[in-house]
Amino acid sequence: MSDIFGYKIKPGHVLIAILLIGAVIRFWGLGSSELFHDEGFYAFRAIGNLDYIQNDDQTTPIQWFAESTLPWWTGLSFHDHPKLYFLIANLFFRMFGDSLFVARLPSAISGVISIWLIYLLVRKLAGNRPDGGEWIALLSAAALSVNHVHVWISRSVLMESIQISAVLLNILLFLIFLEDRRKWIFFGLSLGACFLIKYTGLFLLPVYFLHILLFKKEFILERNLRLSLGIAFLVLSPVIVYNLYLYSSVGHFDLQLAFIFGQDTPEWRASLGKILDPFSDFGMNMAAMYSVPFLLISAFGFIFGAYNLSSGGRNRLSAFSVLSVFSIIVMLIFAGSAYRFLSLLSPFLAILSVIMLLEIWKFSGGKEISRFLIAGFLIYEMYFAIDGAFLTFPDFGIVRLDDYLEQVFDGRRSPAPPESSNPHLQKIIAENLLKYPPADTPFMVIYDENLALSARLWLFTRRIYYHGISAVTTGQFKGFLRTRGAESLSGYKIYFIKAYPYTSLNQSLSVPDAAEFESFLTVGLNLAPAKRITGYRNLPMFDVYEFTM
Repeated sequence: MSDIFGYKIKPGHVLIAILLIGAVIRFWGLGSSELFHDEGFYAFRAIGNLDYIQNDDQTTPIQWFAESTLPWWTGLSFHDHPKLYFLIANLFFRMFGDSLFVARLPSAISGVISIWLIYLLVRKLAGNRPDGGEWIALLSAAALSVNHVHVWISRSVLMESIQISAVLLNILLFLIFLEDRRKWIFFGLSLGACFLIKYTGLFLLPVYFLHILLFKKEFILERNLRLSLGIAFLVLSPVIVYNLYLYSSVGHFDLQLAFIFGQDTPEWRASLGKILDPFSDFGMNMAAMYSVPFLLISAFGFIFGAYNLSSGGRNRLSAFSVLSVFSIIVMLIFAGSAYRFLSLLSPFLAILSVIMLLEIWKFSGGKEISRFLIAGFLIYEMYFAIDGAFLTFPDFGIVRLDDYLEQVFDGRRSPAPPESSNPHLQKIIAENLLKYPPADTPFMVIYDENLALSARLWLFTRRIYYHGISAVTTGQFKGFLRTRGAESLSGYKIYFIKAYPYTSLNQSLSVPDAAEFESFLTVGLNLAPAKRITGYRNLPMFDVYEFTM
């Protein structure tokens, strides 16, 4: 207990304050910040538990088996990731509907849980300190609660926030298992869940092995350790079965494993994450996402911890953090240095930064200046997180356009719903039609095909398969007019959406169809945009034209 301004402050009070600060930063404006990176890929698929991304360069089993019944094993996993994340997100969509806020809700909740878990974890590892590890645990929780990368990933429709909370829980259960061998099943189940969320959870295995060698060698031969690993294998078995059947069908494993093993994947000509963010960009990407003070202090913490470990030191907290950071970095050599992968480092770097700050405090003899250093570090980290997550976060107008379309369609579908030549996809359209009443007149969306695929999936493909609203690219619309004639759309209200170069575009695509169609509308028909969507610096992002055929 500490005495602050005459008030008795218990560690529990401080933890509650840290959790509240972390929750506010993660939940504030959660549904209104811009759709960024791969969020559309994950959100669209999670809504219907559907392994499909409307991309001919990255097809999925639902397309490969379009002319036959989907094999039973295709329901065990997705073509590029294990399925647990999508099942969790799908549960939220089923309960609360398919808004961007709901899409990000599992990540935000997991982010706050991770703050609590790192507190428990550090207290467990630092329990031999005079205060029982209480204050180093609180400082680690505080460092994570205001860390920019962890705030960002907690506000995103990406897997890593849920994975980080699962990893921290599994580490905690591992430490409990080391103390009580009867708890092996909880460790095994949670370890399998880490793998089932995302393969990058495999970095834990060498960390656990080395930790046991360093601190509890006799545990290597423990029967319950083998049982726990067996349980983890059983939890992961659906993915293993999926990959065996996938290999027998197309000659390679899923996208992630095929990349690791260098397999030829003619069905997947696009897997840009590994190409755009190779490990050679690690330093540059770290500097872009973490603050300079955080990087410097945590780097010194890593060096200090590594030296302590190599000198035979017995600091479990420092050793575990160093081993985790090292294992993750080795994994990233093969996986690449995408921003979302770098978020896995955030809890362990937060711990190392606190260890270093406390060493400085100890070296100074507990002088007041070192306390100001710790406070200044946390305050700057909060400023850096708020600046990155709110003040300078990209704004491409995608969320504004989504809100506008929600307002225009007003929860109704077109009485002439979309159709798919793929019977599996057509079944999904038919099932979701029952959820929305038809509008009075048929309508259709025509959109600029140059828009980035992630944004297209959220804005338009989602409305095709889950809302019963026809949406086609400008090129598809032109082809439709050639084959069926304009009279087939008589009475339709058309919403044409033209993207400006300032928004999120597909950098490998430049098709003139939308520009040509806009020129026809403005010059040939003297039509003006019904709505202009703006973004950062008040620049135009989209023009929406409305007309009736």
